[in-house]
Amino acid sequence: MSLTIQHIITDAKQLAKRLKERESIADTLLTETLALNKKIDAMKQFQEEVEQLNEVANQKPHSQLIENIQKENRHLREIQQENRELKSTLEDYHCTLEHIMSKYREHTNERIYRSKIDLKAVQNQRYQSIIQQQADKIKEMAAVMQRAAALDDDSMLDYQELVSKLSAENKGLRKLLHLSKNSATEDKNMQTETS
Repeated sequence: MSLTIQHIITDAKQLAKRLKERESIADTLLTETLALNKKIDAMKQFQEEVEQLNEVANQKPHSQLIENIQKENRHLREIQQENRELKSTLEDYHCTLEHIMSKYREHTNERIYRSKIDLKAVQNQRYQSIIQQQADKIKEMAAVMQRAAALDDDSMLDYQELVSKLSAENKGLRKLLHLSKNSATEDKNMQTETS
């Protein structure tokens, strides 16, 4: 009997295992079914949109729609070609503009170089001007000093001449004074002798 219970348990495990497998298969089938339903819904919606487009297109035949599509394709190709031409023209314009700008830069740099102020020369010129002004002032001061020295020399000569005149006059007056003293002394002596 124990074999049968074991056998039953083994069978039950196998059945449970199969049930799990079938459940997973059922889940897979369910998801596939849902996906197919979505596709069917999408196809129905597409069909409805096509029907609406056909109604809008006044039930034009497929050949006319194909012809319109081909016209649109040609028009798109023309626009693409025009776009390529515009790009090419734009690139040419860009290259030309770049060339013009490079020439302009060269010309501007050349003009700047030509008209460039040599700061060192300007500075040297300013210093030269300052030095010249200082030299002129020094010459002027030297001339004033020479004039003052000449006037001083003249006044010194005048002073020396005056001193020598006064000295000579002083000597003369001293001689006269001395003579006058001598004559006064002689007169006194003579008066004392006569008295």
